[in-house]
Amino acid sequence: MAKEYCRDRFFPTTHIANLPKQFSFNKGKKTLMIDYATTDQLHIYKKMINDAAIKGDNVGIDEYHEDYVANFLFDMSEIFQATDPSTGHIEAVMFIQFCFYQRALDSRSATVHIFRSSGIDNVVYAELTSLMGDFAQALDIGYTQICVHVAFSMTDLYLELRKQGFVTVALFPEWVELAGIGVDDSALMVKQLRTSNRKLKSKEEILKATNDKFTLDGVQSTYFSSGCVPVPILPITATTKQGFKFTFRNARIEEDEMMYKMLSDAANEGDGYAIDEYPTIDFFRMVYLVGSHVVIIEEDATKAVAGFIIYLKALEGRRATGSIVEPAVIIKREYRGSGLNMLARSMGTIIKRSVGFERELGTTFSTNNAAIKTLKKFHLQTIGTFPNGAYQRGHGWVDLVYFILSVEDEYKMLSKMGFGHLTSLENKKGFESKL
Repeated sequence: MAKEYCRDRFFPTTHIANLPKQFSFNKGKKTLMIDYATTDQLHIYKKMINDAAIKGDNVGIDEYHEDYVANFLFDMSEIFQATDPSTGHIEAVMFIQFCFYQRALDSRSATVHIFRSSGIDNVVYAELTSLMGDFAQALDIGYTQICVHVAFSMTDLYLELRKQGFVTVALFPEWVELAGIGVDDSALMVKQLRTSNRKLKSKEEILKATNDKFTLDGVQSTYFSSGCVPVPILPITATTKQGFKFTFRNARIEEDEMMYKMLSDAANEGDGYAIDEYPTIDFFRMVYLVGSHVVIIEEDATKAVAGFIIYLKALEGRRATGSIVEPAVIIKREYRGSGLNMLARSMGTIIKRSVGFERELGTTFSTNNAAIKTLKKFHLQTIGTFPNGAYQRGHGWVDLVYFILSVEDEYKMLSKMGFGHLTSLENKKGFESKL
């Protein structure tokens, strides 16, 4: 049996030297043996995750559901365990995971997840988190920063992480539900590693990583058997204030290549998307299309595709309930100025309400002043900035600005702005308005 649990790593790595190794924590009060996790202890690791959720130990009651644990946590992480050297009892399991808060497949940012027994206090937890930063750097993947989410009610843990050099870059409202506490805000904390600023990974490195993970046969089988999730109220045809008529309909399964080309063109032009955000069509299919609501926008007169919208459930969310959507929008340049952007926004409100999304998480580049102004126009609340979250053509590494908005508040706001057609369109499709 292989020693490492993650044998097929998302990014090929070098090994941490000299493991297993004893480390001292909390000024010598705690000694732990750190080693790679092993497959024969998998049941213990899963139990520690479940126990943390039951205790509300910085883990939401529905945060680490089975699909996420299997497909993202274990399968996209380097995993280590901490044992008591005198008893051999596993005291903690630690994950260094590719970070979903960045909009880049370049492995610049890592998320650290730690699940502990009662023998690990907040001081040791924070020092273990910092040690995982050292490990992330030693893995030679290219990580330059690590991040961790902390429920805002866990003040003592938050303060210990601050002592280890973590700083808060965003505060996500009502983001995690803790046992015994209820719904809580969540602080996203980041620590810069000693690695100096570096260039973007080469296209060959990115392709190697994604092709190893998202194999052609497996992805195509999943995509062509499952595809996207249709929006029941579509199609709907609506007219912009400028008089242009567009139809919003569900994407067809064979339109994946057309959508991928539109996204790739936008990324290559530096037009709102990172250059390695969608590195291969199979990655695009598996991560962005399968299980998502995907809407094609057609010009009614010509039936030409004017754009599309992907309504993806946000991977950053820490709750299974209170569904959070992260839309990806593409509008062709020739249709800008036709009123389609505003129409897509109002139609998107109907679509999000109809499929049960409650909040929208928006991200844009810190360099995209037009997008920032638009998001603020629609009353999206700025909740923070994630450093070096994407690599933009013409600018290099840029920060990501995070916004959040209640879908119901957006609906009310658009109605006040004169989009009275929202209710009539909903009623035509048999969708009852909540107002």
